[in-house]
Amino acid sequence: MNEYIQLRLNTISVFFIIMNRNLRGFKWFLNTIFDDDSFERPVYGSYKVTHSCNLQCPFCNVWNNPVKMLNTKEAFKIIDRLADSTITVLSLEGGEPLLRKDILDIIRHAHDRSFYLFMTTNGILLDNAPVKEMSKYLDFLHISIDEGHNNLFILDKLKSYVDQGLKITVQTVVTRNDIKNLREKVEKVYNAGARILIMPAVHFDNTPDLSPDRKNMHDLLMELKKEYDGTIVTSYAFIKALEGSYQCHSYSVQIDANGDVIYPCSVIGQSIGNLLENDLDTLLKSERAIEGRKMMKACNRQCYLYLHAETSNFTKPSNLAMFVRDTFEGYFLKPKISKTEY
Repeated sequence: MNEYIQLRLNTISVFFIIMNRNLRGFKWFLNTIFDDDSFERPVYGSYKVTHSCNLQCPFCNVWNNPVKMLNTKEAFKIIDRLADSTITVLSLEGGEPLLRKDILDIIRHAHDRSFYLFMTTNGILLDNAPVKEMSKYLDFLHISIDEGHNNLFILDKLKSYVDQGLKITVQTVVTRNDIKNLREKVEKVYNAGARILIMPAVHFDNTPDLSPDRKNMHDLLMELKKEYDGTIVTSYAFIKALEGSYQCHSYSVQIDANGDVIYPCSVIGQSIGNLLENDLDTLLKSERAIEGRKMMKACNRQCYLYLHAETSNFTKPSNLAMFVRDTFEGYFLKPKISKTEY
């Protein structure tokens, strides 16, 4: 009887978590459509729980920007503040989040606050991580695998993680030097029953310019997307934007390890305040945030920073519908596995 009651309670808990995050997403959609406060609220939050990392990738601007991370209780407060906003999708990132000894506690807390939740790791520490336990709380686990991370060997271990119940998405940053190797990565992801999110390298001010040729990137992604269908979760809307131009919108927000909100993006942005001190809406209405939105509107870098380039497409209903379709197809429908023995 006790087991039955516990099962019912767990089912009710999951139901309310799903309802809460869907309602938050609907709230964001209404605010975006009607623009009642004359500023763009974010739907996506990137919380860099630590800047420490066990790698030093040349295209990354996080590990070489040391920021003191918060303790567990403070990290919970950051997550609570985000849960009280329109943030619907929360990504726990780094640095390398698995370097935090309390990462499982943080994952549990974020899960209980009703987000579509995923964590991004370079995968080096996964074999010693509580993978099965994390699978209970994470909607998706993103593993950054590419030449820059020097961890291509993890592609051959993907199926073992998939078999443990995790919904695995490989995040691959494509540079001008390794675009020729992209097809091989996609094939390995496909055979493992995982997904892949493909992004062009972004040129930050303090990193070398390794961004690939946009036309080459567009043509190859269109070819691979048609061939591998839902295995590639990079949306058609994002891919098509590569051959044109777009205007960034501030529908995503970055939170640094110390709680600072970097706005309007991580390329041209600056801190507009700290979530330990103020809620997100208050910070987004500040003079610093207003100035940040003006900077974004005037920016002509066209850097294709994935978070903003993808979510900025949401201003067109057809693109939003395309993204929802691609996301559902990529994350929630089981991909067909090739006959190749893995």
